[in-house]
Amino acid sequence: MFLTNISLGIDAGGTYTDAALVDMDDRRILQSQKALTTYPNPLRGIQNVLDLLDPAILKQVKLLSVSTTFATNTILEKNGAPVSLILIGSQKVPEHLKDNCVVVKGGHNYRGAENEELDLDGIREYVLSVKDKVSAFAVSSFYSILNPDHEKAARQLIHELTGYPVVCGYELAQSLGAYERGVTAYLNASLLPVARVFLEAVAEETKRRGMKVKTTMLKCNGAVAMFGEVMDRPVETIFSGPAASVLGASFLSGKETCLAIDVGGTSTDVSMIEDGIPQISDLGATVGGWKTKVRAIKMETIAAGGDSHIWIKADNVVDARLPSVMIGPRRVIPICRAAVMYPKFADTLKDHWAAHNMSLSEFLQKTTLVLRSGYEASNLSSDEMKAYQKIGDEPVFLDDLNWKDFPEGEIPFDIIETLVNKRLIQLIGFTPTDVLHVTGEFVQWDVEAAQLGARKLAEIFNMAKEDFCRFIKRKFAKIMAVEAVLFLNDTFSRDELNLFMDKFGGTGNGSYLRFKSDIPIILIGAPVQCFISELGEYLDAEIIAPEHYAVGNAVGCLAGKLAKRIEIRVEVESKEEENGDWTIRYTTFTTEGQRSFPTKDAAVHYAETFAKKDIYKYMKENDINEPDVEIRVKTKEMIYDPQKPPVQIDVLVEGFAENKV
Repeated sequence: MFLTNISLGIDAGGTYTDAALVDMDDRRILQSQKALTTYPNPLRGIQNVLDLLDPAILKQVKLLSVSTTFATNTILEKNGAPVSLILIGSQKVPEHLKDNCVVVKGGHNYRGAENEELDLDGIREYVLSVKDKVSAFAVSSFYSILNPDHEKAARQLIHELTGYPVVCGYELAQSLGAYERGVTAYLNASLLPVARVFLEAVAEETKRRGMKVKTTMLKCNGAVAMFGEVMDRPVETIFSGPAASVLGASFLSGKETCLAIDVGGTSTDVSMIEDGIPQISDLGATVGGWKTKVRAIKMETIAAGGDSHIWIKADNVVDARLPSVMIGPRRVIPICRAAVMYPKFADTLKDHWAAHNMSLSEFLQKTTLVLRSGYEASNLSSDEMKAYQKIGDEPVFLDDLNWKDFPEGEIPFDIIETLVNKRLIQLIGFTPTDVLHVTGEFVQWDVEAAQLGARKLAEIFNMAKEDFCRFIKRKFAKIMAVEAVLFLNDTFSRDELNLFMDKFGGTGNGSYLRFKSDIPIILIGAPVQCFISELGEYLDAEIIAPEHYAVGNAVGCLAGKLAKRIEIRVEVESKEEENGDWTIRYTTFTTEGQRSFPTKDAAVHYAETFAKKDIYKYMKENDINEPDVEIRVKTKEMIYDPQKPPVQIDVLVEGFAENKV
């Protein structure tokens, strides 16, 4: 079978690495596969999933697009390369960067004029003092978006002194906020070697398999970029997974405008696409506590997924009530899977006895067990090590262990939580995945173990296991419904929505009230089709789980467009004359410097023309012809007094093109 326009999408997610071979001519999924994601290097998981695909079709692939968590994980796990940040102008050094950051004199004002002469001697002294401790530098100057001269001068000097990579803030962000631009540049610099190693390995893997492909990677704003660009700007790939999900939802459903709900193992993400373009957050992305200027899709996330822990919060078993049933936020190994992984697990679960006066908490349940994770235990206190040593490599209930050497012989839950957070021990528990094993809607592992877990929890409420599982499905659907409504209308609070849906949601309660959505809701990830009916009890909307929903993110990697965004600021200086007329000067700020114009139309026209020229140049570098580029222009005037001219005009020009060979 010979096909002419085959593309391959790969999404290395938190649990699974998905791959999809797509015939882009008729938007047909030819083949898809899943493999477990591998840590800390996702390349092995990518190799594993490629091994499952037809090698004959792989050799016909023309385009490869990838989404991965490598950038996000590197930042969260603090595994980036050592970097020093140079802030230029009057800026405060953040506490967590004080050991690898310096502030020097320089910077510009809001008109782009030099505030203070750049302290090149100070930069030289600092760079020479740290160059043996770092592998790259980041530079951010005050108002560099209006005048980047000081950042450029600093970069040139650092190159001359070290030859190291230098990332400038003005290249990564075009909005105000010198500190956030500095953080963005700092994180980007720290990711450079990680990105290069990963992307070169992926490219080498395609060559090894005889694939001659154009290689792109999805960014967190839903656009794609060539591997070469990503190697220079890897910070823009953080949170590319949620971007892949909304693009995949749109592609698979054929809906240009829709709300996407992506159910993963750990969390559920809600995002939206409108006229084929994902909605972008007005705020820069925050990752690992770092506030950046990276433009990312607008997203709501809730810590509830297919592997979220279902547990009961109650003073004792007798007093437990259904409202005390919790879903998440912690991820655990599902009971059905644990029974396959550990041969003795089912007997341990079956033989466990729980007293009626047992206090129920996250770590103490009739269905929650612990075991070591396999990570090396280090830097533990004596009590932490003592608790850790009681737990072995086989699943065990905490209340079956001897805690006599701890105060009052009680389980030290604070220490257990610390060990879990340090990933030294992991939990096994009842999950939504187990629920679907009980209902028979998704069966991949041990059904009998899942049924046993459901029965143990259901009997607390004198319910049949099937009724308890239906209750959990409705509760999980309500979580999705609440987040969907919040995304579309944030005037409600989460508590208000929960109260409303508890009172009016669901069938059989005599209520005729539901929230209505005029755009379709597309479900992808996990076995989402199992929740369509329950979600429909809370939302009046077209709810779709499209074919191939399980690999929606991999497909979404291919749906991303090449995009370039240019923001140009026009400063307006006005003076009212004695006769009441206004003398106005319009000044544009671009990478070519400042230009002044006598009229608004002339300034805006220049800004649009400059931006379009830059966009067409970018597209040409990516083998896209000018007629294939869609241009969108927006202007926004900042007016303080309606009787006076605007004080500023922002010109936004965006270019989009299909990612194709």
